[in-house]
Amino acid sequence: MTAAAVGVLLTLLWVLTPPPVRATGPALSRRPARRKPGPLEMAHLVEQLATVLGSGAGLRQAWSALGRALPEGELRDLARSAATGADPRRAAGERLRRTEMVTSLSTALAVCERTGAPTAGMLQHLAGALRDLHDAAQSRRSAFAGPRSTARILLVLPLAGLGLGMLLGGDPLRLLVTSGAGNLLGATGLALTAIGWWWMRRLIHRADPPHRHQVDPSVQLELIAGALDSGLPLAHAVAAVGDALPAGGEATALQRFSAALAAGVPATLAGRALPPELSALSRSAVLTEDTGADLARVLRSAARDARRSRARDAEVLAAQLAVRLVLPTGLALLPAFVALGIIPTVMSLLGGTFALGPGAG
Repeated sequence: MTAAAVGVLLTLLWVLTPPPVRATGPALSRRPARRKPGPLEMAHLVEQLATVLGSGAGLRQAWSALGRALPEGELRDLARSAATGADPRRAAGERLRRTEMVTSLSTALAVCERTGAPTAGMLQHLAGALRDLHDAAQSRRSAFAGPRSTARILLVLPLAGLGLGMLLGGDPLRLLVTSGAGNLLGATGLALTAIGWWWMRRLIHRADPPHRHQVDPSVQLELIAGALDSGLPLAHAVAAVGDALPAGGEATALQRFSAALAAGVPATLAGRALPPELSALSRSAVLTEDTGADLARVLRSAARDARRSRARDAEVLAAQLAVRLVLPTGLALLPAFVALGIIPTVMSLLGGTFALGPGAG
């Protein structure tokens, strides 16, 4: 029984220990192992590239200068490979190649090449967008840290019941294994624990779904605004961004919207082809159609608002999640705690008086 109690306590300690937090700032460790660059490092790289380009240097010359100035790491390797004319997605290492930030940089450079938009200005706006996205992601993680930790703790309630029973001098584990009533309680407790785990996981996933965009929708708005700065009409600017994006649903939606605008369809109707994340594009287009406002400025304002609203949305969703976690706790995990911990403990302390199965007594 002592060994089982020690095992239960060690398991509780392992479950309750919070997972390690990955640093997003400069690495404090002196270990030689390379750390994957984060959005802030990439934003700094993009801003430096924009600064060098703004001084009159060509793109390859700017990449070459960065390759000499950057410290050793994946970003320097990226700069040196890009200085040969390689696309950033191909120049990046294996860990960076599929990240959203490198895809955004590659798409921005492709849009500038297709439209003649000022590269320095485009990259300056992209650097600001990457910083905003990093801040929004940090706020979202902070908002959901509490509900996630609460769910993690609640999931060990049934196991905590077993440990509590052993500390009180009972032997609930033996009763659960050797008696018919114990087997029934054990099966019920395990089933309720599994239901509670599935229920909580589903609630967390619905409240904080994974990010599935290759290029963030707000960055797409920034790229369209940059293409408009080159003097292109909206249909051509949207088409340039859609063609520069990686193949997928986002690129297809922009291409359809562009084709509809080019065919003379009003922005109100053409916007139906856009996903909800890009609804600001059609609204902005309608606004400028009616008023003649500067569409590039309107799009950039909408992009900033979309990024800044994520922190507030995350706080609301996290608060709602904390309330909704009460349901699986009260209907599944607490009954499992009673079935696996309280009832077997009482039965074992009373010598199996309430055991109803054939193995009772």
